[in-house]
Amino acid sequence: MNSGRSAVYPKRHYGAHFTGNRATFFENADFTTLDSNVRAIPNLPIRVLSASRVMPPEEFFGMHVQKRVHDNINGITFRTIRSLDMAGGKGFWHRIETSPGVFDWTDLDQWVNMHHAAGRDLILVLFGTPTFYSARPTEVGAYGPGAPGAQAEPADMTKWSRYCTAVASRYLGKVKYYEIWNEPNLNSNGAGVTTGPVFFFSGTFAKLSEMTRLASQAIKAIDPAAKIISSPVTAWAPVASSADTYFINMMAAPDGASGTMKDWIDIVGVHLYLHSGNDTSELSRMIDRINECKAAASVSEKETWDTESAPLNPPAIELTDDEAKRIMARMLITIAAKGVSRTMYYQYDNGVMGIVGRSAIISYREEICQLLRSGKINSVVEFKDGRVAYATNAGLTII
Repeated sequence: MNSGRSAVYPKRHYGAHFTGNRATFFENADFTTLDSNVRAIPNLPIRVLSASRVMPPEEFFGMHVQKRVHDNINGITFRTIRSLDMAGGKGFWHRIETSPGVFDWTDLDQWVNMHHAAGRDLILVLFGTPTFYSARPTEVGAYGPGAPGAQAEPADMTKWSRYCTAVASRYLGKVKYYEIWNEPNLNSNGAGVTTGPVFFFSGTFAKLSEMTRLASQAIKAIDPAAKIISSPVTAWAPVASSADTYFINMMAAPDGASGTMKDWIDIVGVHLYLHSGNDTSELSRMIDRINECKAAASVSEKETWDTESAPLNPPAIELTDDEAKRIMARMLITIAAKGVSRTMYYQYDNGVMGIVGRSAIISYREEICQLLRSGKINSVVEFKDGRVAYATNAGLTII
């Protein structure tokens, strides 16, 4: 045993290693120390997510809100909010610039002013080319026939620069963070080839890189302190996958001048949706893959932000309260323990993925948020079956 010799096996343990007449057991107390002797036990049924205290800042907790009636949420923790999929698409470029040079900021103004007044950090997603500017104006993608051409880059990139300048000027001092596009790799290969009707970007790596450069230049000319979040790659896996390749190629893509995309971003955006069955055992390894890809792309020093995630397969509407609570708690604790800087739940009031009106889920999420903020978690591990265990001075809890 870790603490000395014993004549009997412990009644409860999580693995052991036998060498001659010596047996080393992993017991509850070892979750608190996780020293090298314990971690050297081969074939343990756990993976260490953090051997040190886990205490994310308030800004770690993020949210999406679809309907303006829910902007003033009480009783739910989030200090970061992202604009994607506001009701009616009113946060998208193609809904804001209604005709060349004519802008309707009404809904976005309300969203910005409400959440800025509440002291939140705002992420404005720059997405959705108006049909009259689109390089492929008849193309129909994820947002259907009501937004033709929205998934394409502009035919004239000066129009994109002008829009980015207009946004940064209007929201100077209120919006700190700008994310370029959304899920560019969903059913799209970066070479201009898409599959199926649901895709968000139909252009090439080079066009996306050029848009990132132009956005950064336009926004930072207005607000040098603004931060640019890279286009968030989705569909990560616990093993090498197409997401890895897309991310690395995207970061290395020429920007239309003399650099590459990585030269123009401050933060790496990702989406941490789980795969079939909401298998939380995959999440930590997905984050490991992201870190390996960041290293390969020479952007390891940049923070990783999960700008969108939630139970998806199946979504919240198909989960019992207990199932949803378990999955969400495991995700929050794992994402924090693995060093991701922020995470944004999608979406508070979405009809399929939302948690509005589900008081048991909201209350339990608040318990987990408070626990993480408190700094009481000394270490976190996960079991191979997806359970997550955290140790505090009061003992061990397994979710």
